[in-house]
Amino acid sequence: MTKTLTGRRVAVLAADGVEEVELVQPRKAVEDAGATTELLSIKDGELQAVNKDINPANGQRRIP
Repeated sequence: MTKTLTGRRVAVLAADGVEEVELVQPRKAVEDAGATTELLSIKDGELQAVNKDINPANGQRRIP
């Protein structure tokens, strides 16, 4: 894959209850294209991602 986003910063917006796959896979694709990402939310700390809308995902994501 060409690094078409090299040098770009991309904000990833998420909140508690985000589907883990809908957070992780697009973020990875953007990073694989050369961008750096920053996870943003309405609160500081950690957010809880879920699987299948109700099951807590394995890890929490840290919000700077």
